[in-house]
Amino acid sequence: MSKSGQRHRDRGSIALRNLDRYVGIPVVILVGALRAITGRRAVPDAPRSIGLIKASGIGDVVVLSGVLRDVREALPEARLVLFTSANNDAFARLLDGPDEVIELPARNPFAAVWRVRRERLDVVIDCGMWPRLEALAASCSGAKCVIGMRTPRQYRHFGFDVPIEFGTDHEIQNDRNLVAPLGVISESNPVITRGDGNVRPLAGPYAVLHLWPGGSNSEERSWPTSRWRELAHILAATGLELVLSGGPSDVTANDELVSAWTAEGLKVRSICGYSPIETVVWLRHAAGVVSVNTGIMHLAAAVDAPVVALNGPTSVRRWGPIGPHVRCVVSPLVPAGYLNLGWERDERFKDAMSAITTDAVMKAWDDLREETASASA
Repeated sequence: MSKSGQRHRDRGSIALRNLDRYVGIPVVILVGALRAITGRRAVPDAPRSIGLIKASGIGDVVVLSGVLRDVREALPEARLVLFTSANNDAFARLLDGPDEVIELPARNPFAAVWRVRRERLDVVIDCGMWPRLEALAASCSGAKCVIGMRTPRQYRHFGFDVPIEFGTDHEIQNDRNLVAPLGVISESNPVITRGDGNVRPLAGPYAVLHLWPGGSNSEERSWPTSRWRELAHILAATGLELVLSGGPSDVTANDELVSAWTAEGLKVRSICGYSPIETVVWLRHAAGVVSVNTGIMHLAAAVDAPVVALNGPTSVRRWGPIGPHVRCVVSPLVPAGYLNLGWERDERFKDAMSAITTDAVMKAWDDLREETASASA
């Protein structure tokens, strides 16, 4: 299986989640018992090396980008290592802060622990919310101090020297709280500067549409393709070419839409499966990006693209895009959303995305275009 295929299989894997819970929790508790015997350790003064573990999705590592820049600025002499997974490793390499990015194998916890231990870090920060793999790799890292999140009912904090209480504000605040014990005051928003000097990929204006969310509950977070078609025709009527983004697993679906929409007279192309830096360039120069709430949405906001985010079960307060020009369209069925850790289920709102109308999306688009026009005047 290719790396991209493995990434798609691992993202939202129920088998991996069950392994993480039913094997990971007892192991983490055991490690915590040993830590209780040896005693909790304080954060060392002026740590020379710091590791941060963020082995989840693309959006999570993009949200972390501003915090990493703040750590780099506050501790310029420290070596920063960012540990990722196959899900987000390629996009993590777009970030400016880390000295090194190391991918951890999600299917081999022992190898993951070894890869962290061999770096001989002074401080390791587990930036995860619920996975026990990240907590285990941090707790067994051999670092002088381990910092991580104490998330209710996730039983992952027992091996941490400095547990940080999980908060239900935007996830960026949790990341900021995790670096606070280092003496870092983090206030920067997510930012990706790579690809800033690249020439725009199309001479004329275009809109990027991202239809496909990742994760195990992707169906509940998807907007009907019939609505996307309506939106595409309305945007095309304003003189915009259409660009469909997506991951390697979305190539076939995008190609089918390109074929169908081209037959209807639309100018449309797919950049599905493009490299991260190529994707950044397309997003950065777009007239606007319309996306479901997923990693590409966060990436678009971090490169200062105008972003319209479609949120059904996803809580905007927890997971909304952060950028200078963003608009969030919420479902009237569940305006506040209910996803907190990202994988919850509520059958009452399984059709939440279908309740979002094309008119509501276009209103957000028009408001955003007016805002960006005024800002550039």
